[in-house]
Amino acid sequence: MLRPSSRSGSGYRLYSEADRARLERIVAFRALGLELERIGQLLDLPEKGPVGALLARIFRINDKIAELRAQQRGILDFLEAKSDMRVGPASVRGLEELAREAGITEENYRGIHEAFESASPAEHRRLLGLLGFEESEIEEFLGKLKESI
Repeated sequence: MLRPSSRSGSGYRLYSEADRARLERIVAFRALGLELERIGQLLDLPEKGPVGALLARIFRINDKIAELRAQQRGILDFLEAKSDMRVGPASVRGLEELAREAGITEENYRGIHEAFESASPAEHRRLLGLLGFEESEIEEFLGKLKESI
């Protein structure tokens, strides 16, 4: 996808400003989640050419988000139906220790809760309840979470 414009007398690859711009487009498209094959197709289109591909990517992302939210609701429904699977705060604290050992930082942990609360506050509360936290503990936790945002 990126070839040098020329080579120096000693064989070093030389890249032009146009090559640099092409590389920037490759990196940008990759960061947006486009596959390399699709990026190769888009690179030769005029500057506004990738709009359709990017919109299609947005639609695929939205579909994936909807799919993941449905899975999330299904898991919560399952846990709710199986009251014997509630773990309770003591077990959750044990999981926090395991998470730390696995390299999950407090910042990661907080980020997960922030994202869950932002995207689906009712489902987040539901999960905390299913984990065995009392309503007062949930309110305290969410209050601290909102203070940190």
